[in-house]
Amino acid sequence: MSTDAQVRPEQAPEPAAPGKQPRAATATGAPAARHRPEIQGLRAVAVLLVVFFHLWPTELSGGFVGVDVFFVISGYLITDHIHRETQRTGTLSLRRFWARRIRRLLPASLLVLALSAVATVTLLPATEWANTARQLAASALYVENWALADDAVDYMAQDNAPTLAQHYWSLSVEEQFYVLWPVLVLAIVVLGRRAWIRWSTRRLLAGGIAVLGAASLTWSIIATNADPAAAYFVTPTRIWEFAAGALLALLAVRPARRGIVRALIAAAGLAAIVVAGVAYDGATLFPGWVALLPVLGTVAVMAAGPTKRRFAPHWWLTRRPVTFVGDISYSVYLWHWPLIVVLPHVTGTELRWGDKLGIFAATLVLAWLSKVYVEDPLRTRTFLAAAPWRSFAFAVAGMAVVVAGTVAVTNDLDRREAEAEERAEAVLSADAVAEPCVGPAALAPGSDCDPIGSGPLIPPPEIAVEQNRRSDYQECQQAITEPDVIRCEKGYTGPDPKRVIAVVGDSHATHWLPAIELIGESSDWTIVTYLKSSCPVTAARRELDSEQTGEAADSCDRWVREVRDDIAADDTISMVLTSSYTTAYDFTDARGTEFDDPAHDGFAPIWQEWTDSGKDVVVLRDVPPTQGEYVPTCLSAHPGDVIDCATSAAGLPDDAAVVEAQRLDDPKVHVVDLTDRFCDDEYCYPVVGDIIVYRDYSHLTREYAAALAPVLGERLNQAMTPED
Repeated sequence: MSTDAQVRPEQAPEPAAPGKQPRAATATGAPAARHRPEIQGLRAVAVLLVVFFHLWPTELSGGFVGVDVFFVISGYLITDHIHRETQRTGTLSLRRFWARRIRRLLPASLLVLALSAVATVTLLPATEWANTARQLAASALYVENWALADDAVDYMAQDNAPTLAQHYWSLSVEEQFYVLWPVLVLAIVVLGRRAWIRWSTRRLLAGGIAVLGAASLTWSIIATNADPAAAYFVTPTRIWEFAAGALLALLAVRPARRGIVRALIAAAGLAAIVVAGVAYDGATLFPGWVALLPVLGTVAVMAAGPTKRRFAPHWWLTRRPVTFVGDISYSVYLWHWPLIVVLPHVTGTELRWGDKLGIFAATLVLAWLSKVYVEDPLRTRTFLAAAPWRSFAFAVAGMAVVVAGTVAVTNDLDRREAEAEERAEAVLSADAVAEPCVGPAALAPGSDCDPIGSGPLIPPPEIAVEQNRRSDYQECQQAITEPDVIRCEKGYTGPDPKRVIAVVGDSHATHWLPAIELIGESSDWTIVTYLKSSCPVTAARRELDSEQTGEAADSCDRWVREVRDDIAADDTISMVLTSSYTTAYDFTDARGTEFDDPAHDGFAPIWQEWTDSGKDVVVLRDVPPTQGEYVPTCLSAHPGDVIDCATSAAGLPDDAAVVEAQRLDDPKVHVVDLTDRFCDDEYCYPVVGDIIVYRDYSHLTREYAAALAPVLGERLNQAMTPED
């Protein structure tokens, strides 16, 4: 097998996301007579955009467009290679093609994943092990983009800490492209042999890819506007970027003969990439149509080709320092992100300028070493290249090793969780929670207990953070963008319950269910739930401070109307218990209704409808805020000083629903406030009586919610009992 400097027509070109540049093809499908180092320089531009964006996100807020540059280059090179092979042989060996991709991409990527797994269990807090293990496995199997897309639409997963494997999403997209694209091309070639089709193979390929690209771009625009967080990662929204490069390879576009014109076109293309890198940011609806700027910019640079004009883009892109970065760009991409994630855990501080420069230098060194001693030898030596099955065996073995490591970590966490549940069950028994200093009793009036406690944390921080992923009541909570009502029954489910209570609200109502269900079981109350992520039950339109505002707010409006009517019409319900994360929302005037004070007045009309139907309404004050601190991670980072994760009890924000309930002065609208079991005069605690209070930054752990059952039950009864 020849080296990269002597690539034969039948050999695979290097992949677009970072790698070494092959010879280009001519319009006739023969190997080009000259090397095109400007594409290698374009790779350097792309990877530097990504790296600098990750290191300095505010200074280069749109550097993520470097990934799109890679996608275009990949579509160009791979399609050019496949077409030349089909022209030369009349077919395409999928086995040989995929084997070359394996030898080119997997050695370095699996090495970085394996070392990332080791770094995870040795350098990262245990609270990040489970999520990192899942993403390492997804990356080893090249489905990380779909895993991140799933997290993007999972309300409880949106605040997960970045993992060491998160950047593998783009490599997953590329691998999926490498698997599917040659099959598509081969199918079109076979179709082209039909006698009734008179187009050349090149024209047929170009036509088919153009249709596919147009469909993908259309879907990208629609999906990006509907759900930009998920659309960013999924493969269908990115196919058109590969197709843009593919069409350039097939059509062999040369925009002008004169060098000065080509230089200007290349300069305009490079400028488009840079403008996108500087002007775009996290608020940009991307990819969608705005991705056309970096994509068409990349096409322009590649289509312009080389010129002899000094200081033209070709001159800059072909300087040796630039092409050197292009040569190692694949490894640069692999190494930079794990270093960015790990270093703050090692130093205990946020990244400073010196740290970032050190990461950049270390990335270049590691990238060069892995290319010279891992990528190149395993790609060119005959051990793997002698037969395709060896490459496939290497891929299976390497992936299996990484996945097995992640399974071991997950199994260990499962064991810890089982042990934690046994201990929690013992500690949270009816007798134990009545004892002083256990759970919320540690903050009872007149208590002499240490509010935090002195024993092992219940549950351990790494188990607490996992409750977001495996909530006991997630099946009863509607998703953030879905409008249909889900109703569950909990507590006492036998005949003739003493009371039927509706629990209504967003996830800050859901997290009370461990307590409410226990109360229902002990009091013969049936609990019916009406719950939806990020949707307080108010007539005002609530707006999120995120890109999901439009669709989420629309579905919330529809859901609230149906819940309001269902509860009012249900004569079996005697009490409605509602709670919500009101401090997280901006309330606006509902459509068609003018509110003087939307944040407050939106609740009253709904409560009035319920009380008019004979029901009591209990407003449960929301839990004290943690000022955005991810509590289990903080506790894991400060094992000997829990108070470092506490927040001040001074100046707690008002709960808009509570303020409205108190202002109404309606005998059938009640307020229950348990703030005294979270805070004393000085602190609001992350741990109370050995029990971790929050599983993230604002949601209760199931253990602390369950421990509050006696207190909540007592105060519900007090609220419902008329005073003498």
